[in-house]
Amino acid sequence: MKKSLLAVAVAAALPAMAQAQGAPQDTSVVLTGILKTGIANTRYQTVGAAGTAAGGRQWALIDGSSRFIIRGSEGLGGGLRALFQVDTRFRMDDNAQAGGALTSQQIGTGATFVGLEGGFGRLLLGKQDLYYTLGTDEFAARAVPLTHWNVGILSYVNSPGGAIASASRTMNAIRYDTPKFGGFGAGVAYSFAPFGEEGNRGVGSAANRGDAWMAELTYAAGPIFAGAGYWRARTEGAVRGGQEAVRATAKWNFGIGSVGLTWDRAEVVGATAAADAERDAFSVPLTFQAGPGTILATYTSARRVKTGAGATLANTDATLITVGYDYPLSRRTSVGVSYARLDNKAAGQYALFTGSALANLPAPVAGQDVNQFYLGLRHVF
Repeated sequence: MKKSLLAVAVAAALPAMAQAQGAPQDTSVVLTGILKTGIANTRYQTVGAAGTAAGGRQWALIDGSSRFIIRGSEGLGGGLRALFQVDTRFRMDDNAQAGGALTSQQIGTGATFVGLEGGFGRLLLGKQDLYYTLGTDEFAARAVPLTHWNVGILSYVNSPGGAIASASRTMNAIRYDTPKFGGFGAGVAYSFAPFGEEGNRGVGSAANRGDAWMAELTYAAGPIFAGAGYWRARTEGAVRGGQEAVRATAKWNFGIGSVGLTWDRAEVVGATAAADAERDAFSVPLTFQAGPGTILATYTSARRVKTGAGATLANTDATLITVGYDYPLSRRTSVGVSYARLDNKAAGQYALFTGSALANLPAPVAGQDVNQFYLGLRHVF
């Protein structure tokens, strides 16, 4: 009886064993992600001679771009690997049910791609982080809020409507990165439709969204990081229109902290030269170890906007000052406290980054200053 039961068990196990032996051995799939949220107190300045734009203060629970990520790779032999990532963002306070940019029906809202990697470098296809992340500070990667990230100025030309490279991931993108050579690396990317699906491409439809390309050169060795990037987007079917930007950055890690400098020149090309808008911006991020935690501080400034006709638009400059502290409770969990002051000059119209998408904040009107205090929690799994 016992021998009969053993024979049945072995016979049942044989198909599974054969399948396992025939399956790829060098394969991995992991589920990871970030939960990040906190309490924010935001104050808008009243502007205008008669208070035409009312100020005010609000308390709210805001999200810091929470996400879950499925990531994997497979060895194909000869040093070649296939890799993929599905990055899904969600808003912890209400999952964007109030009409935000994200909805519970969407997946892959973050960087989502499939590709190949080997001795030749890396080739990725999908929705990808390109130009906009170069030379930014560490507020996005800590327990302090995403709204205090210096992208709010570095990737905009004076208004929320002037976002360069969407100040986010680029859709429909093909990216190639070279192998590293003595600390140097380079990348190029092309997007068939950087701002949305291409629609009726080639039929002259208004749904066509043009194309874009990006090039990047970086150097990383020891305590030094340096990089430069170029972005160019065109409006399809238009004589003029699109975007052009160049960014250079350097960072030095001196052991107990780091200091960086980023310069960005960006232009939104209008229908006429007088409608062109170009501005320079720079950012100085600092980090400093204080006990087990890290102090973060960034000064970011946007200079006045210039038109293609040679005019300088007065009072279109702005500054963003942020300071925060990130304290680890464990290897995966940390708390953070942060303060941001956004100072718009009379015609400046910059906003806190993702203020409308993740924090339900209205965009400031021209000349309106914004202050925000934040206390939050971040967990990585």
